[in-house]
Amino acid sequence: MNAFKPKQHSSTASYSQATESPSRKRWIKTLWIAAVIAAILLGAGYVGANQYIKSNTNDYYKVLVDGQAVGTVPDPAVVEELVKNKTAEMESTYPNLSMTLLTGDITYEKVTEYKGEAQPEAALTKLESSFQMKASGTEVKIAGKVIGVVKNEETAQAVLKQLQNKYAPPSRMKSALSKVQLLSTASKNEAPADRISGVKFAEEISINETQLDPSQVLGQNQLLRLVSGGTEKNTKYTVQPGDCVGCIASKFDISREIIYKNNPSIENDLIKAGDVLDLTVNKPVVNVITTESQTEMITSEPQVITQKKATLNAGQFKVIQEGKPGSKRLTYSVVKQNGYKMSEDLVSIEVITKSVPKIIVRGTKVVSSESSSTEIGSREGSGTFAMPVSGYRITSTYGSRWGRLHKGLDLVGGSAIKAADDGVVEFAGKKNGYGNAIIIDHNNGYKTLYAHLDSLSVKTGQTVDRGQRMGVMGNTGNSTGIHLHFEIYKNGKLQNPLRYL
Repeated sequence: MNAFKPKQHSSTASYSQATESPSRKRWIKTLWIAAVIAAILLGAGYVGANQYIKSNTNDYYKVLVDGQAVGTVPDPAVVEELVKNKTAEMESTYPNLSMTLLTGDITYEKVTEYKGEAQPEAALTKLESSFQMKASGTEVKIAGKVIGVVKNEETAQAVLKQLQNKYAPPSRMKSALSKVQLLSTASKNEAPADRISGVKFAEEISINETQLDPSQVLGQNQLLRLVSGGTEKNTKYTVQPGDCVGCIASKFDISREIIYKNNPSIENDLIKAGDVLDLTVNKPVVNVITTESQTEMITSEPQVITQKKATLNAGQFKVIQEGKPGSKRLTYSVVKQNGYKMSEDLVSIEVITKSVPKIIVRGTKVVSSESSSTEIGSREGSGTFAMPVSGYRITSTYGSRWGRLHKGLDLVGGSAIKAADDGVVEFAGKKNGYGNAIIIDHNNGYKTLYAHLDSLSVKTGQTVDRGQRMGVMGNTGNSTGIHLHFEIYKNGKLQNPLRYL
């Protein structure tokens, strides 16, 4: 049998539901608030950290020269300012030169780094030390060798012009006037002033642009001293058999004037094997070659015309017309090197005033006591002379040549040597300095000499006619080459052959 039990309620559970529910809600809220606060605090910390990092992160630039890093700077403008200042300093230091600052190829790389810091002082110092200052100049090269560099081509050309003007002054340069006009500037019986018709350098000269250290750029006067100066080497030469002054001059490419100047003991070109000659000469870097047109006035002697007269006794003569001298203008082409004569050629002979011939009548009437024939050795010349060489060219004339008296004419042309007038052979053989030589006495006060012959075909005492062949042109004695040396004497005194030919 079941006993009746009253229905029981759980008072505890009821209380818990009634009393703990608000509290739990507050607790959950509190936790939520705490979480929110923690999240807020955590987010604030993150943002703050980022801001801190960002505020301590710097930008700067790595500087590179031709791809190689040299340092860092805060801004490329720092480098640009350095280049600008160095350029201004360079131009101020060398105001008369065209300067270039060589910096290389400068580039930049941007760098962003936490607590990064540029080192501009070290970078700029290293960068500046890599800069190079170069001057734009003009180098003067002579025979392939650079002699010096000047600031520009105008300066180089001015130096070369100065050097030329030393030996070819503008006042002596031949103008554009024709020969006739030039000659007309002088009076009829005067030679016009000598003229320089050409000037050049013996060496090849080139002028080129270049760049170099500005301290190596020469001034105009400095370059002039270099190109006009030279070296002087003490040179001695022992004369060899067959040598002559002209031959030695050609061998050493110097003027005969230098040999005569250094060796005053040489007389009449006479040198002998074993003689020691001083050939010392200053050898400049640049040699100036000038071609000059020189003129000379000479008197031409009157021709002597002899007429025979049968009514006048033999041995008697009568002058029926006195002769009158004329005048000639000789023009030479002279080549000089640094003012010293190297060669000379007679290029023209112009008759200014014709001479009037002297006419003499000689008797031919023979008296019984006289011989009807002329004795051997008494052949008399006319007093006028024909050229002893056919197709001749005069290579050297009478007068002062290379600082010495040249006693006659030097002729080249046909090989046959001919008598210039009737006469008698006074000498035929070897003569000191002249080699194989012939002397003709024309029995009228005149004598002629023919030197350096290769061979002779006449003998002493033989009579010769005008134009008769006497030998062959040669190179014997003190000769400068195959030619004929021809002299004329009047009453024992040396004459200019061009006055009579």
